[in-house]
Amino acid sequence: MNPKVKSLLDAVNQLYPGTVMSRVGSENTGALHIDRVSQEALGQRLLIEIAEETESDFLLANELLKMLLTFNGITPQVFFALTFNDDKLDEQLIQITTRMHRTVVHAITYRELAKKEMLTQQTAEAYLAGVQSELSPENGDLDDESLWRLLMVLDGLIFADNLVDASDFTAVLANQYPLAYKAAQTLVEPILKADLTQSRQIRHQMVTLFVGLDDVLKKWGKPTVNAKEYVTLTSVLSQRQLALPVNQVFTIFHSEMTDFQTKKTAYVGLSKGDEQNSFVITPPENEADRPAFFKALYAMKVSELFKKLALPYIERV
Repeated sequence: MNPKVKSLLDAVNQLYPGTVMSRVGSENTGALHIDRVSQEALGQRLLIEIAEETESDFLLANELLKMLLTFNGITPQVFFALTFNDDKLDEQLIQITTRMHRTVVHAITYRELAKKEMLTQQTAEAYLAGVQSELSPENGDLDDESLWRLLMVLDGLIFADNLVDASDFTAVLANQYPLAYKAAQTLVEPILKADLTQSRQIRHQMVTLFVGLDDVLKKWGKPTVNAKEYVTLTSVLSQRQLALPVNQVFTIFHSEMTDFQTKKTAYVGLSKGDEQNSFVITPPENEADRPAFFKALYAMKVSELFKKLALPYIERV
């Protein structure tokens, strides 16, 4: 294990309430697959598994950096508290929104890996080989693979922003996936310009990407994801907001989806600042009890609500 990776692993173990370990597969295909990393809880131990040996230090370091950002309360997380009662649809939406969330976080981690000189030309060649092995080239028309091309090319542009010379790398993406590349250029621009040292800005870029992706899908005549309603995104709140009553910070509306845990009708709390799903609740089944329930809910302090829901939030400095 690279000493720089070992240092990151030690830092994670100082914060994790247990032991974090890693395991790397033996196959080396020369292709880097950024999503072939998994975590498995084994009692008090957490195993990070890298499927292949190709650029395994880069992949492990990237995963450890993401964990550090989470443990230190810097990056908002995504939660999936709603369901369409359609396993296949839910799985697709979770994959899409997880990739969007991950891409914004990669704008931070790839930059850090470049600073640590762990994002090399060899890494770039393996990354590009991974993209090409997973995607077929465009034939000039939109097809069933268009959305996945867009998501992968978008992450590729985040990666390319950290290369000393990205011209050859981006030329391949532009030539093989022109429709995805053009759309990804628009989506990536605000992320690369943002100050991602602030949790509030990170959240803002995630919400902006949720909206931007739907705009692209509308132009393409494809179904939208509507991640602003479907995904619960960690709130970033000031001390003043935490002390306010819920009705001044959030709007609660009836959703057509179901609460994943209770299997009952879901109500979603939307932030008044960006209209993003910030929490999901289930009211009493008895209609007569609901007016008092919502009256008490709206009057409750925001901090008390999040404590009651056992839902994490990030306090803005």
